[in-house]
Amino acid sequence: MKKSVLKLTVAAAIMSMTLTVSSQARSLPVLSEYPTNIVVDGTYVESEQKPFYSENQILIPLRLVLENAGFEVKWNNSKRTAEFISPKKDVYSVNIDKKQLINNDSVVFTDYSMQMKNGYTYVSPELLDSIKGLDFDWDMATNAAIITTENPKDNVYLYDLGENKLKNPSRPDTAYQMQGVVGVPDGEKCPIVIILHGSHPISMAKDNRYDIGFSYLVNDLADKGYLTLSMNVAINYSFEDGEPIGCERSVQVVNQQMDLLKCAINGEKGIFPCDLTNKGDLDKVVLIGHSRAGADIFEIAKRLPDIGVDGLVSLAPALVTPLSEGLVDVPAGIIISQFDGDVVSLDGAKIFDMLENDNLRNSSSELIYLKGGNHGGFSTALVKPDPFADKQTLDKIMKPEKQREFLISYVNDFLKTLFESGKTPFAQDDNLPDKFAGCDILIQTNSKSDILFSAKQKENSFKTENADAKFVNASSTLENTAGAFNVAGGFAQYDLLNIKWQKENAKVTFKNTTSLSDKDYLQLDVAQDSSDELNNRQNQDMTVILTDKDGKSSEVKLAQNTPALSWQEGEVECMELWQGRYFYQYSTFTPIASIKIRLDSFKDIDLSNISSISLSFPKSSGSVMLREIRAL
Repeated sequence: MKKSVLKLTVAAAIMSMTLTVSSQARSLPVLSEYPTNIVVDGTYVESEQKPFYSENQILIPLRLVLENAGFEVKWNNSKRTAEFISPKKDVYSVNIDKKQLINNDSVVFTDYSMQMKNGYTYVSPELLDSIKGLDFDWDMATNAAIITTENPKDNVYLYDLGENKLKNPSRPDTAYQMQGVVGVPDGEKCPIVIILHGSHPISMAKDNRYDIGFSYLVNDLADKGYLTLSMNVAINYSFEDGEPIGCERSVQVVNQQMDLLKCAINGEKGIFPCDLTNKGDLDKVVLIGHSRAGADIFEIAKRLPDIGVDGLVSLAPALVTPLSEGLVDVPAGIIISQFDGDVVSLDGAKIFDMLENDNLRNSSSELIYLKGGNHGGFSTALVKPDPFADKQTLDKIMKPEKQREFLISYVNDFLKTLFESGKTPFAQDDNLPDKFAGCDILIQTNSKSDILFSAKQKENSFKTENADAKFVNASSTLENTAGAFNVAGGFAQYDLLNIKWQKENAKVTFKNTTSLSDKDYLQLDVAQDSSDELNNRQNQDMTVILTDKDGKSSEVKLAQNTPALSWQEGEVECMELWQGRYFYQYSTFTPIASIKIRLDSFKDIDLSNISSISLSFPKSSGSVMLREIRAL
């Protein structure tokens, strides 16, 4: 299924997926053709030696595992044995010819799968399970060898807090293991970051350790001074004891683990595998969620008010069940990826729209469109490509390492800005960038502001010169009137003003009755309609003109190649429906992006008495979609 499939088809496909998942448990995919990894105490081991499949049997590089688990290892060439001593001085050897594991001259395991490859010994998981002091598990869900030691080399720990139970509305309680990864900072009273993974193919919850896929972020944030936990919420996506309802189980998992975290911070020992006394500040908590958890964190923050969440970062969120009205009023950053081959409708745009339309919110929010990104690139655990990825765009997707570097940079900026100013990173930027951390982006921001024009309000007064302007609906249904324009979010109703022109310096003028003297910025939320041939596959330019009651005018010419007015590479695609009816859609999403202009850039006019705001387009033809004009 191609990402560029028409909105109508995408919506139907997502509904079909939901119904299929609801009716039966999913099985684990066969991952033998995909990358494998070794994880020691929550940290991925960088090495050319990787586990590999041989006749449907996974084999693990013995020396690499042992050395990273703190064993002393040496090779006895005359005996053709690998000899190793555990941190507790248990002595073992592996006889390659006889394929035996020996402890104190006794054979404890015979591994018929053992083999040499490129000078290294590879063994089965069962052999590693037979070594004392080595907690080893092969996770079929993430294609990873997971090793836990008693003395981690870094400040990152895998944890298992034991069994707990989750209450179900009408069924018996569901037992689960409270697992995750924790990163411990050097200081005390550090802000707390909770990371939640999404729903990915599983058979039973015990097979799923996608929490480890964010251990790289746990490690980085711990080094930067944040007490960070990546919690295993797989039970929310498992069908044990019946199908879960929404994020009900995730709410309980977070609540139960936070209760234990609070005890550990208050000095209770023996809960976590590390001392967390005074390490965290329970009054400074941020939630980060990926995929389904990217939407769930909004519900969790609302349903667990005692946690006191200060901010939210949502990564490629999947809006499977509707969110409650009145989302928590805290700063929120949402990242959506251009080539998301899982959440193909880029639901994060819809969640951002919900935040933007909440007139009771005081907190800033922002939507970042990551060009070249995909769904799985945020997590090291997702080794298989996105399930609905368009094969034609695979070569355009950025390397996952680059996508994770982007996330690390954004989360660090988000946390720093949040705890310094109480805002999101781009909410206070004068000029919204088109690049961040070396990646191309488009940004839409929202802060408490006065709305000067909104396409949702059809009674807006405006006039045109050498231009045509009409209200349209960008929709995922046949009610769509926006042509092939492809806005992110899969909206059923998204109001826009479509401005078209075929003459230089065409202009649209909006009547204004609001004083701008106490404001700092003028913000326009706009996008070029890249599907329209009037744009000639080129970026557009725009001049913004303010005119006061005395007839004095001042203008600001936007910089060339302003991101919001840029052309998005793609093509118009067509699907025949029935009886000669067709549905058109551009192959590339065109997110609405924000343009911010400092009001003190407009000279020699009375900002307290602005009568009109005009948008002038110098090029000979073009077409743009205007969402809103705001004063901040």
